[in-house]
Amino acid sequence: MRLGDGSLRDNGLGNWMLVIPALAGAGVVVVLIYAAELPSSVRWSAFGTALAIAAAAGLVGGLVGFLFGIPRTVQGASASTSGPQFDANTNLEQVSDWLTKILVGVGLVQIGRALPGLTRLAESMKEPLGGQASSSAFGLALVISYASLGFLFLYLWSRERLPQELQMSTTVRKELDSRESARSNALDLVNRQLNSLKGGSAPTQDELNKVIATASDSTRILIFNEAEEVRSDNWKDPQTKPVMALTIPVFSALIAADSADQHYRNHGSLGWALKDQVVPDWSAAKDELTKAITTRDKVGALGWKLYESNRALCAIHLYAALAPGDAGAAALATSINQDIQAASTDQYAKQMLQSDPDIQQWIAHPPA
Repeated sequence: MRLGDGSLRDNGLGNWMLVIPALAGAGVVVVLIYAAELPSSVRWSAFGTALAIAAAAGLVGGLVGFLFGIPRTVQGASASTSGPQFDANTNLEQVSDWLTKILVGVGLVQIGRALPGLTRLAESMKEPLGGQASSSAFGLALVISYASLGFLFLYLWSRERLPQELQMSTTVRKELDSRESARSNALDLVNRQLNSLKGGSAPTQDELNKVIATASDSTRILIFNEAEEVRSDNWKDPQTKPVMALTIPVFSALIAADSADQHYRNHGSLGWALKDQVVPDWSAAKDELTKAITTRDKVGALGWKLYESNRALCAIHLYAALAPGDAGAAALATSINQDIQAASTDQYAKQMLQSDPDIQQWIAHPPA
């Protein structure tokens, strides 16, 4: 029978968690019946003493049962071995082993003195339990019964439930360690990317995609905030635009990890970075801003009309690059005007409309 594999429960003994406490409760009823037969002057003191004796006996028996039932750590087991395997500190097991051997050894040596000892124990409980002729026998039965129940309960718990608890604790700890390792790896790789102009080699896009995909949601938020800070601090100055461009692979990896496509700000920030790099990619920036707007509207987020104003700017540059008579010019011009109209309803987006010379030129001299 393997420990902790549910075999006790499968063999019909799984109800011991209820049966043993029920027997202990029934014992309290027996004590109450016994006390009811005593003279009123000692009835309740004897009842309280009996409960104290039962509790002490159960505690001692339970401690012994726990020592006998502590599971052993699997040594050198392969990862594929079924059943619980623990890698925790084994000092408690060693102490349990020593104490168990001591108890067994002393018990065997002193077994001849057991009967006289039990007799003295019974006599010592006679007076506290009411001083009746049956008090000694009742007290001894109480001690043996509750010591046995305590032993059985904690012995079975140690064999059946403790391995599961230890295994669960080990699993949770390993999972937390794994998550912390993944978080550290992700943040380290992102820092390498954002600081690659200062020295060292930048990770590949595939490396960033993989490490961010395995990171937790909270870690991705930290990564986004770090990349967004770098982008927002460096997009205006032509000298620092190359630093700003380092955020593009990070935003791309965050988008790749967002399989549900719920985080519109990833698309928005990537669109801004593509627009503001030394050589703007107007088409890719417009596509990302369109995705940001679509996702924003899908999740019901309010504001963020800067996406429309920036998309209008991208479209203006794309319009200027069209060949004369291009069939898509009219539709593109209409979309630009719609974005400008939408952006004019937001105070932040309106500031961009009023300050950007290209947008002001479009508003002042729209195409015929």
